[in-house]
Amino acid sequence: MKNYLIFYILAFLFVNPLQTLYAQSLPGNRPIRRVPGVQVDTLSLQGAPEKKQASYFEAGISYQNNDVYFGRKDSSALPYFIPVISYYDKSGIYFSTFINYLSSADESRVDAVTVEGGYTFHAGNYDGQVNISKFIYNSQSTSVSSEIQASAGYQNGYDFGIIKTFLNLSLDFGTQIDYSTSLGLEHGFSILHDKGEFTPGICVNAGTQNFYNNYYKNKRYSNSGKGKSTGNTGETIVGSVVNPSNFKILDYEASIPFTYNIQKLAIHFTPTYAIPVNPSLIDVNTKQLNGNSSNKTVTEHLTNSFYMSIGLSFKFG
Repeated sequence: MKNYLIFYILAFLFVNPLQTLYAQSLPGNRPIRRVPGVQVDTLSLQGAPEKKQASYFEAGISYQNNDVYFGRKDSSALPYFIPVISYYDKSGIYFSTFINYLSSADESRVDAVTVEGGYTFHAGNYDGQVNISKFIYNSQSTSVSSEIQASAGYQNGYDFGIIKTFLNLSLDFGTQIDYSTSLGLEHGFSILHDKGEFTPGICVNAGTQNFYNNYYKNKRYSNSGKGKSTGNTGETIVGSVVNPSNFKILDYEASIPFTYNIQKLAIHFTPTYAIPVNPSLIDVNTKQLNGNSSNKTVTEHLTNSFYMSIGLSFKFG
């Protein structure tokens, strides 16, 4: 009940229009979607541009203090530096490449590479995007999304003026296909003589969890994919999610993406608060050195997450 109360308060604060600010549907043609391991600048597509833009390249880098996916996260924080380079064609076609570089006190490595292509379009107050992504994870990665190999998605939204609704649909491909959806509301505001933009938004995410089941099997207890050895006892622990193909609500999220533009340079800051729900049942198998094994079923412990990213990007052309 406490989590739902927090979400309702955030929903009121974020969606209620602020009369002291100039509110509008902010233009832009940057593709926006949920990429596993990458925190994007806003929850949905921006509104249709007022005039046709020319093709351009964009390069940027951001810092993300933790990896949270549908409210789920590893037992250790995964802070990333994420350089990205993109090409946006005036036709609406785009290509992007992300690199997730893990930089923690214990480990430093390239944790993931994402290559994505897609198409964005606008028709009046309606906008949409289709995209295909390929994910290449380091074998040592402990990201909860590290078992996802590729994805295909469709994001669309309709701007009613006072509020914008959006619906994102995704297929994630691993050893099994996962289905997910995000449904939400947002509203854009322009400040500082139109140089600053922020878009408070809330959403609910739902989906299946085959990716999470594989994470528990292969990563939660060990990087090696063979379970976690408990030291001198010789025990090996392997976990699995009960009924991972069940479709259910996974989390509620609220965020306030902010962008400040200085000619072709943009500075981005996105704080996000995620409230995970419907904890999974985890089947934990413990195998002893002598060959004996035991099973127990536990309910995973989920905690709310406040995480953020900050970065900058520059347009060429």
